[in-house]
Amino acid sequence: MRLVLVAGFLGSGKTTLLEHIARQLTAAGRKIAIIENEAGEIGIDGNYLRQNGLEVQELYGGCICCTLSVDLVVTLQKVQRLFAPDVVLMEPTGLARPGDIVSAIRSHVPAVTHYHVLVLVDAARFDMLMSMLTPLLTAQIEAADVVAINKIDEIDQAVLEPMAERIRELNPHAQILAISAEKAVNLEPLLYGLA
Repeated sequence: MRLVLVAGFLGSGKTTLLEHIARQLTAAGRKIAIIENEAGEIGIDGNYLRQNGLEVQELYGGCICCTLSVDLVVTLQKVQRLFAPDVVLMEPTGLARPGDIVSAIRSHVPAVTHYHVLVLVDAARFDMLMSMLTPLLTAQIEAADVVAINKIDEIDQAVLEPMAERIRELNPHAQILAISAEKAVNLEPLLYGLA
């Protein structure tokens, strides 16, 4: 079973991108499961995805990389047993550290054989968020296999390369893509290797 972790800070566009990926994988004949993590008590993103015809398992009331890590392991085992998906798409809360999530899964869920960490950064708020949340955003970027600079339709293109260079300094091994999840711009390279 493959795990695709779609991470990023609050408002970065995770749910919009996850829905696109889910539809593309389903259209390609892949059996998928979605796990949503909300820090609060109400699963807003899960409700949105269900309204768009996708089945979702939710974990809320905390973050899956810390207070809900046992629940995450149990949920993944349940999803594997009940649905046997080809791919699990997971959207953690925007406060999650993807490296901690992958570490917990590697240790406790042997059914997950491949990991793909996709981190979205909000191009329109990148500088402001980096100045306020440096440790969190740095940890997210450092854990990524792919960093998608989202909302490129909302910025001056002149700032895109300096932004990509800052991300490259934090994670020289990650693939960096400039996208707009909302406008479906440059999303195809994100799907490569997921199915």
